[in-house]
Amino acid sequence: MSFKGKALYNLLKISHDEDPTVEVKPWQIAQYSNIDSEKLFSRLARLGITLSEQTFMAFADSFDTPEELVDCLWIEEETDERFEECYLIIFELWKRFFPKKQTLSIFGDELDQMICLYDKDALADEEELQKLISDLEDILDQAADSGTSTEEVFQMVCQFCAHDIETFLYDYIIEQMDEGNEIYASELLDGYYDYVSDKKWFDFLKARLIALSDAEDSDSLLLGLLEQQEENPDLDLCFEICRFVVNRGDTEIFFRAADLLLTLINQENEFQAFLDILAEFHRCLDLDYQEKAVLDILSNRKDIPADQAVTLKDKEMIKEYLKDS
Repeated sequence: MSFKGKALYNLLKISHDEDPTVEVKPWQIAQYSNIDSEKLFSRLARLGITLSEQTFMAFADSFDTPEELVDCLWIEEETDERFEECYLIIFELWKRFFPKKQTLSIFGDELDQMICLYDKDALADEEELQKLISDLEDILDQAADSGTSTEEVFQMVCQFCAHDIETFLYDYIIEQMDEGNEIYASELLDGYYDYVSDKKWFDFLKARLIALSDAEDSDSLLLGLLEQQEENPDLDLCFEICRFVVNRGDTEIFFRAADLLLTLINQENEFQAFLDILAEFHRCLDLDYQEKAVLDILSNRKDIPADQAVTLKDKEMIKEYLKDS
């Protein structure tokens, strides 16, 4: 996906924070919000644009976005790295001097910063994040009213964010359910369902949510998902379904999901992840003998390289344990 606004630079900073060996230039990941305005204007001057606070505000007042302002002020090639640094400085000055002049790029940057704090468990007040999530839904609804398809609208807006917003929403809704905030989780699921592109994951969320009040309807949704997976499988989703139904003690759906998983698994790390789930399944059913047998298999395979191919013989062996369950 192509990035717009400040998203690429936010991604570079996130990547560098997670892995300091990622090559970046200091100006690409600088915390411009911590630099005082006088120094920012001095840096702009070194890049060839001389402005004061007054002239900046006079220029900016005529434009709707910081991107339009940079395009006006920069008269050289836009491929020049100095253009990119200039953009980051003007972006910060715009945020500082025009806090009420919101743009998609400003909103995307705010959402990125808030998700970073959330991921680090450093949010002072989660209501700030929830407000941005609500604002995002409003932005999407307004854009969709113009006639553009909901999924296209979502992709367009997400270009201004470094984070995968669809994945974030999925994880955030699950966390709300785990914390007992089912009503809020349901509101988020209903509000964003039409916008996300990979709806099968959000169908799984629906099944998880409905399971809290109606196990039969939840089972119907899960079986429908598994039927879809048989035609167009997603290994990660099949794993999630398996893990979920193990904790519910739902043997019929587990067997169906497990059979499908065994056809999809190719590498040792995937196989061992499945064996972990299978051991948990037996533990939940108090099948101590079968659980120990699976744990012994796991122990004997601990030195096999993670990327080694799993043989058909290995898969057939595990199918026998399923039959005995």
